[in-house]
Amino acid sequence: MKKITRLSIALLMFAATLQYPKVGLQQRAIAQTPTPQPETPQPPIIQPQIPEPPRLQPPTTQPPTPQTPTPQPKAEDPKNLGYVSPEFAEKFSQQQIDQINANVETLLLTQSCVRCDLRAIKLVNIRLKNAIVTGADLSDANLSGSTFEISDFVNTNMARTDLSGAQLIGARISNTNLRKANLTGTNLDGADLRFCDLRDANLSNANLRNANIDGASIDRASMAGTTMPDGSKKQ
Repeated sequence: MKKITRLSIALLMFAATLQYPKVGLQQRAIAQTPTPQPETPQPPIIQPQIPEPPRLQPPTTQPPTPQTPTPQPKAEDPKNLGYVSPEFAEKFSQQQIDQINANVETLLLTQSCVRCDLRAIKLVNIRLKNAIVTGADLSDANLSGSTFEISDFVNTNMARTDLSGAQLIGARISNTNLRKANLTGTNLDGADLRFCDLRDANLSNANLRNANIDGASIDRASMAGTTMPDGSKKQ
């Protein structure tokens, strides 16, 4: 019995010896199996973008198209001329024109406008009686065909004024500048023209009967057909 027991123990030990290398190999294999490590994220590699060189366009050989200027409409003259003759409007500002128009309204309403600015006004074929415009400026005015009964024009400026065909019977016009004035056919019967400047004036066919022209300057005045104060007529 003891022999059997010993034999059994020997067989078991031998079997254990045969199994030991396998276990060692398994353990060694397990020991050699690499433990998986978590992957560290790597930053993306950014490749620099190299810009492409600009492509040169060949110059165009076509001539530039000429630009036709757009015609601009002419601005209308903003001035309200009123009584001022258009041919003289550019000489005055709008403020001056407004003042001249106001002076004319005063003259027509009151028959008087002493020392007023009445330059270049146009009052054709009007009728005023006993009008007083002493010291006024009536240069370049157009008063043709108008009637001024016994009116006062003393010391006025009437240079280049158109008085053709006007009626100035008995008017007081002494010391007045009438240089280059148009007095063609003007009726100055009994008018006071003392010391007036009538140089280069046109007095053709004017009536100076009974007029006082003492001291008046009439150099180079046109007097063809003029009736003189004594009733004689110039040829």
